[in-house]
Parts: sequence; C-alpha cells; structure tokens
Amino acid sequence: MSTWHPPAPPGLRTGPLPRRSALGLGLQFGLQWLWLPFRMAWDFLASETPSDGNAEPGRSKFVLTPSRYRLERHGTREEWEAWAGRALDRGIERGLATVRSNQEFNAHHRYQFKGSAMVPKTSVRRRYYRGIGLEGLAALAARRGWQVDWKDSTTAEAHLVPLQTG
Repeated sequence: MSTWHPPAPPGLRTGPLPRRSALGLGLQFGLQWLWLPFRMAWDFLASETPSDGNAEPGRSKFVLTPSRYRLERHGTREEWEAWAGRALDRGIERGLATVRSNQEFNAHHRYQFKGSAMVPKTSVRRRYYRGIGLEGLAALAARRGWQVDWKDSTTAEAHLVPLQTG
C-alpha cells in the first residue's frame, strides 16, 4: 500500500512528542498498584461501551507494564512504530467490528443505523504514537488503507477513517 496521506493542517504539531520524565514514569509505575483497584472499580461501575472503535485494549489500558515503561524511557523510532502499528491494528479491527455489528442489527430490526454510524472509524491515544508523532501514525495508517481525520484529531488523540480516494 502507499504511504501517501492527506497533509496535516497548519499549526498542528505532527512530529514526535517529548519523552515523559523519568520521575513521572517511575512514580506512575510504582504507585499504579495502589490506585489501580479503584480505577478498575470506577471503570466497571461506569460500564462504558467496550466496542466503540477505540484502540484501547480493555482494562490493560490502566497498567504501565515493564515493556511499556522501557519503551517510554528508551524506545527507538522502530519500536514506537511497532507499538503504534499494533494499537492501530486493534483499533481498525474494533472499528470494522462496530460497523459489522450495526449491519447485523439493520438486518433484523426496523429502526436502523444510517450515515456516520455505518462508516468505520477508530481513535488512537498519544501513548501509542508519542515516539513517532501524528505524521508517523498517518504514514502507518496509510499503509493499512486508513487516514487521520485531521479536523477531529489533536496531539492527545488521533481519529482515523478509511482512506478516501479521488
């Protein structure tokens, strides 16, 4: 696939984001075990829809694993691309699954999903593309036939839709 993608609008920072501080990462890694039970209970009680097209993999989004800690501290561009690629693949699969679910619903019910509910979309948070930036994520998405929706994206979260040609 091609790596061409629509250019970012002026003023949006698309390069790699600064690394997180060693102190902040150390504190998060050490103290997460104290607040994690409360955060998971809150998430369970909030009962958010798990299949919303987001690239976040369930409860593990709250945990700073040793491999992610190492990536945040010393990760190379290639390691960040692999990390972002896996998150992007998960997000694309969830976005497509949401549309398939809507199509199945439409086949059996009178009130149907229409318009934007039938367009696959996903989002990826900056923790997955910090080392490559929005520009790197856009290139990865273009290789998979998707593009960054620049009007809805920020440096904190990138929204993606299938690549539109023409």
